[in-house]
Amino acid sequence: MKFGKLICVSIAAITAQMATAETTRIVGHVAHGVNTYNGNVIADFSEVAPTSAILADPSIEVGYFIDGASASGVITEHTNRSELIATTTDFIDFFNPNNVVNPDLVNKPLGDIGSSAFAFETVLDRAVPASFPDTAMERPVAYRVNDANEFPTVADWETVNGILTVDSHEDGTSTVRITMRNGFPEAVYSFWDLGQYDPLTENEQTYVVPLGGIPNATVSDENGCLFKEFDVAYDLARACEVGATSCTNIIAGFYHWDGQLYGAAPTGNFAGLPTGIVGSIHMFFNVTGKNLQEPATAFGKPRVHGCYGPRPFLD
Repeated sequence: MKFGKLICVSIAAITAQMATAETTRIVGHVAHGVNTYNGNVIADFSEVAPTSAILADPSIEVGYFIDGASASGVITEHTNRSELIATTTDFIDFFNPNNVVNPDLVNKPLGDIGSSAFAFETVLDRAVPASFPDTAMERPVAYRVNDANEFPTVADWETVNGILTVDSHEDGTSTVRITMRNGFPEAVYSFWDLGQYDPLTENEQTYVVPLGGIPNATVSDENGCLFKEFDVAYDLARACEVGATSCTNIIAGFYHWDGQLYGAAPTGNFAGLPTGIVGSIHMFFNVTGKNLQEPATAFGKPRVHGCYGPRPFLD
């Protein structure tokens, strides 16, 4: 009898919690950079973030590899999808204020961009990990895990799909859940909230912060799937309006192809490793803008959060 009462109490508590939360559902867009896909802007933020140059004039963060060229090609709808994804230097000042980028890192397939290793002196000291060997190694070396996609093509880049939901609570906080499927296997992803302080005023200012605080990262599974839940100290779905202290414009799913993190920043700008050299937005969740493009990939069935595994999808 006590057990039955406990179940009833638990169900009542869950029901009450659901009743006090309003859920917002956002389908993700594959991106080739900040608010850009196939050379075109994904969403219009002029009504909610009129001074945000990063959203109005977005940077391209990945291109396609052109052998022997000093710059990678711009991906458009006409690009051959079998071309290799490559690094690029199409940055706005926000990401590369000093224009300090090693030209040897430009127009490189992603597998040629190394990571910091033991005994490195600066983040520019890069070790390029070897592939997982077919035979056992007698001497341990840095290597990529067996499922990693070392040299992805444009087609590989564009298979990812995702969903973001926001449960807005009465106390002004929110719970954010993100699922991405068909991304890169065994890959490092981090998540970022880009928005505005003092929106629609003369004091409007763009911010970028780690979603849900630090750590804001996870690693995808062998199928390129990830699920992560964030407890956020504010309502992510709050409106962009005069009088608001801040508002969120986008959530970025950032792929770190060098396999490392840079604290409360997506990249190592201070060391000449800006976005486009060691990482890029892979999945773009539009929170407050007006979509100008439909998502290139659909979040397929089952349309619930979670990844494949020994247990059913998380809901």
